[in-house]
Amino acid sequence: MQQNIEILSTSKFKTVSLVLKFKAPLHEDTMTIRSVLSKLIHKTTAKYNTEIDMMNHLADLYGAHLYSSVIKQNNAHVLTLGIDIVNDKYLSDSNVLEAAFQLLHEVLFNPNVINGAFVSKQVKQEKRLLKNKFESIKENIGQYGFYQLLKSMFHNDPNRLPSFGDELQLDNIDGKQLYEAFESMKKNDEIHFYTVGEVSQDKINELYTKYIGLEANIVKLPEFILEKNAKPAYIDEKIKTTQARLNISMKFDVVHPGKAYFSFIVLNHLFGGDPSSMLFMNVREKMSLAYQIHSQIDARHGLLYVLAGVNQDSRKQAIDTIIDQFDRIKSGMFDESAIALSKRLIINSRLESLDRPKGFIEATFSNSFGKQITNDEWINGIQSVTKLDIIELAKTGYFHTIYCLTSEDYNEENIL
Repeated sequence: MQQNIEILSTSKFKTVSLVLKFKAPLHEDTMTIRSVLSKLIHKTTAKYNTEIDMMNHLADLYGAHLYSSVIKQNNAHVLTLGIDIVNDKYLSDSNVLEAAFQLLHEVLFNPNVINGAFVSKQVKQEKRLLKNKFESIKENIGQYGFYQLLKSMFHNDPNRLPSFGDELQLDNIDGKQLYEAFESMKKNDEIHFYTVGEVSQDKINELYTKYIGLEANIVKLPEFILEKNAKPAYIDEKIKTTQARLNISMKFDVVHPGKAYFSFIVLNHLFGGDPSSMLFMNVREKMSLAYQIHSQIDARHGLLYVLAGVNQDSRKQAIDTIIDQFDRIKSGMFDESAIALSKRLIINSRLESLDRPKGFIEATFSNSFGKQITNDEWINGIQSVTKLDIIELAKTGYFHTIYCLTSEDYNEENIL
């Protein structure tokens, strides 16, 4: 039986982290169900059938933290189930490690299910909480604008939805569907298990086999496709707001883990990924066109997003300036010193993330999506990026969609 088990035995931490990753193809029919599942499964089990019972048990395990969540990652929908515990070496006469495995077993194999369905009362509660989350997004202009950008970019592709799915599907989800999805997830998902802490590899393998024993599987992910626009799509949505919100997407030719992948990470940092970046220093600080502005990337898919809050009456100038700053990168109008600073900050951030259990787990899990890259190879990839590499990559980039939330009236001809 094939199992994906990764162990980082380290004395850096006084805790031990046990994490399961369930990877499935990104599909709009399953995202919302899996999102509700992630909120449901860690709160109760058949044995600990109320949230108070579960909290009391976690308290008995010296304040263990049990959690689950979902994310979108490289055309996969990933459900994470994990528990953080105190290392037994710091306790007297205890076996919290095995108790943690026993609890994971309870969550996975003895859920709070009656007659093949999760308990209705708890299902309704989690659906209501997720409904509230959808509603709160509509009131958060920054989040709302970004999700509207994704909807306009991807049309019928599931990438248009947030990781927690589609609000319109919530009402139709019931406990039976959730249980069937849970069973399917354990049987069909690609499953990875991670442990971080001062532990014995043999002991972890023994406990995994005894209490979890899920097979690894291999899932085939759908191809990532983004239709190229003949020119940047401009979408204006009227909303009650005191400032305009710009949400801009760009697409670049990036292949993981080639030179362009590392160049893209550095390019983003230069462009808008840091307070030292061109967008922050020029659009915000020098020209005072934005209250806030930054860029972020989906590095494997070659997507860069610029998110900004700007004055209503200066949004055309803000867009023009953002485009101009990118043209400067394409023309090589940036200093080698800026590249050196970006590379140093990127590498420092990477090293800091690996000093946390979650950072190690996420970096290791990312290797499950293709060719594996060691940490040294990743750092060398960043260090080897040159100014010419950044310029060549920038020349492949284009503005895909500009989505603006505003209370002002403008048309596309006035903006682009």
